[in-house]
Amino acid sequence: MKNKIWIGVISAIVIIALIGAIVFSVQGQENNENVLVLGMDDSFPPMGFRNENNELVGFDIDLATEVCNKLGMKLEVQTISWAAKEQELDSGNIDCIWNGFGYTEERNEAMTLSDMYIKDESIFFVKNDAEYNSQEDLKGKKIGVQSGSTQERRLNDSEFGKEIEEIVGYTDYLTALMDLETGNIDAVYMSKITGTYIMKSQNKNFKTFESTGISTGETGMVIAFKKGNTELKDKIENAIAELKEEGKVKEISEKWFGEDITL
Repeated sequence: MKNKIWIGVISAIVIIALIGAIVFSVQGQENNENVLVLGMDDSFPPMGFRNENNELVGFDIDLATEVCNKLGMKLEVQTISWAAKEQELDSGNIDCIWNGFGYTEERNEAMTLSDMYIKDESIFFVKNDAEYNSQEDLKGKKIGVQSGSTQERRLNDSEFGKEIEEIVGYTDYLTALMDLETGNIDAVYMSKITGTYIMKSQNKNFKTFESTGISTGETGMVIAFKKGNTELKDKIENAIAELKEEGKVKEISEKWFGEDITL
């Protein structure tokens, strides 16, 4: 008789535990659906970077925050290695890459990309007193890029890339520009938006000139999602469209760039 009672008690405990696990799992799924995990490089001003108080700030952070507010989601910002961003997305560690992410045809094949929301271009930055005045002058020289960037890929794939001494990869463009100042490299090939912002905010004095024959197709910034995740892409794009109509996107752009440069 006692054995039957103990068996009944144990069975009840097991059933309660299973029900609790199921409820916890369902709640966890619901919570995950209400959280947007944004993957970013924390040294890409003004799109996303750490300020003097070590806070994550930037245009993309502000825009993502407004999008999440509109969608009733919680924004969770996760710093990642830019060189491993595709793996972070594929593994599910992040929901999107949203940090000055440049459009390329290769990325469009590998991931689901949003429409471009900011137009950008890649240009060369050299020391203000350098003798270089055009891309032609940089043949046989050392050019810095961010590792894993669209600039690195396009420079490597271009005919011009075969005519320079070395393409030097950096973890971020701030480090590349510091190396440029010390003379370790001859130029940095990077986003015009980012380079111009660094020059203004840090009172740097670089000379710039356009690139020719390197970038192909459209150039601009997009949000990347895991291949096939069109549901999340559509939700975020619709929210951005509403924020544009409300004038919020223009407001954020003027805060960071001094003008509305959004598409």
